[in-house]
Amino acid sequence: MPEPPADRLTVEPEKAVQHLADPMVREGWATLVGVLGEGGALRFACETGLLWLRPDVIAAGAARDVVERIAADGFVPVGSCAVRVDRGGVRALWWWQLKRATAERLLLLEAMAALGPSLLVLYRHPDGEPAQRLTRIKGRNDPVGRAANSLRSVAGSPNRLLTMVHTSDDPLDVVRELAVFLPWRERAELVASAWASSPAGAPALEAPLAAVQAAYPGCLPEPPETAGGVPKQRGEAFAALVRDVVDPRVARRWAAVSAWSRRAPLLNDGSVR
Repeated sequence: MPEPPADRLTVEPEKAVQHLADPMVREGWATLVGVLGEGGALRFACETGLLWLRPDVIAAGAARDVVERIAADGFVPVGSCAVRVDRGGVRALWWWQLKRATAERLLLLEAMAALGPSLLVLYRHPDGEPAQRLTRIKGRNDPVGRAANSLRSVAGSPNRLLTMVHTSDDPLDVVRELAVFLPWRERAELVASAWASSPAGAPALEAPLAAVQAAYPGCLPEPPETAGGVPKQRGEAFAALVRDVVDPRVARRWAAVSAWSRRAPLLNDGSVR
């Protein structure tokens, strides 16, 4: 696979070195070069922002609010598709951030991703640097001190686990995360479609968003607490967590994920937040 020019895709020298050895970066870059050529691949990565409307924001009924907030900032959608992220995808996406994650956090992230389909959206911005711009308005993962007009505040993100939206921080992450979210054929099709899109003919998000939302019947923005208290022993609590998040009904799974995200230790130092 062709080697990506990592030093031209990020301003962080250490990140450029680390990501050169990442197969996801090479895979994503290979798709871009195969569809667009090397010059087009670099332009695409630098001129495209990637947003993941996660299953938790769909279940909470706040996805459309997020989309409208992004549009108000001048972003133009140039492509979108429904995606499903499995446990391998969770680890691939957050491989660096999960170094200190507890088993509970991993399980809850898997359960969040498994709630149902979600929406991947590609954006351009008339003033350039769409990936960096999206990340600047995304907001911190901790709601304390988060700007009220950030995407995560608009989405109603209650804590560090249910962060509702994900964005690629820079062009290097755009390349990498295209490979995380999509297999080869679907990735190439989305890239080709987005590259050919113009602001005047930008695809509407209403139909794909509505299709994804239809997969979450009965979900409430603030789901009720699941029945029963939390066992005092961590092993017993983990067993209860495993039981609660595999309910076949999506509304019950969403309620369980939401409730446990407020109870379970998320970092290996025992922190909940």
